[in-house]
Amino acid sequence: MQAIARMRWNVSQSTSKFASLYGSSCAAIILTLSCCQQNETTNAQSAESSERKNAPPVISEQKRQNLHLSNTDFSSNLTSQKYGKAKARDKILYRIFGKDLPTPRILTPDDPLFDTPQMRRGIAQRKRDEKELESIQRDIMTCVQLNDRKCIETNMQRVSELMYGKGVTLQVREDFLVKYGCTPYDDTILDKILSFGKPIMDIGAGNGQWSRALQNRLEEQGVKVMNDYIIAYDNGSAIPLNTEIYHKFTQPVKDYFYSVQTMDGVDAAKLIKNRGRLLLLVYPPPGDMAVEVVKGYAEYPGNDL
Repeated sequence: MQAIARMRWNVSQSTSKFASLYGSSCAAIILTLSCCQQNETTNAQSAESSERKNAPPVISEQKRQNLHLSNTDFSSNLTSQKYGKAKARDKILYRIFGKDLPTPRILTPDDPLFDTPQMRRGIAQRKRDEKELESIQRDIMTCVQLNDRKCIETNMQRVSELMYGKGVTLQVREDFLVKYGCTPYDDTILDKILSFGKPIMDIGAGNGQWSRALQNRLEEQGVKVMNDYIIAYDNGSAIPLNTEIYHKFTQPVKDYFYSVQTMDGVDAAKLIKNRGRLLLLVYPPPGDMAVEVVKGYAEYPGNDL
């Protein structure tokens, strides 16, 4: 499961510098597809996709076997294997011959996954950004003491541009979160998810923007499905938008949000009614939540991994 290694990297490193403000890392991971879509630009462009007149095709069993590990083997690996660090021998073989490292494994700062020119530059930039954020924080505290609202707004804009890019205001970021949640979708990835022709459980769904987008995509294609074809869950611990502001009578909720059931992700993955569903994890929070959800999901042999 290379997706798990990529997932744990995204969770631990990608955007942890603003996790305290907006939740966690920025990664969209469809575990049943071993597919990651990562995009941190606010102005996400939707890709054009051909319309389907019929229901999404069900992938053949032969193709499933070619794409995925067997359910039994993977379930047994997740439940019985003790995660370990990459050994020195594995690292040497990886560097010299490009041999795959064992997965899943515990990622440490010296893991070869992080030892690339791009990663080194990114980590160095992150350290510079963190120092700048600390400086801005001190400036904001001074502004607060002086009761200078204009000063506070100016420094908050500095924070926004440092984290999201030049010209990205707090309002632009808020609008982005309202429509997409923490990671943008487009027609291509929505169609890929629906192409498996299986009911979906969206765990860690936040306000349910991805579930709503999938539902809308089905309606655009004229596909009729049961009411609970897509079920969304979230325990409410890391939702970036204030639910007191965005309540059920507001327009953003009507346009972009979905009905999300409050439940722990691991518990939801183990529900009998969710057996056989496609597992969707988008922007999982820091920690072991994503891995524990996959382990719970893998306990049922009928789930496709």
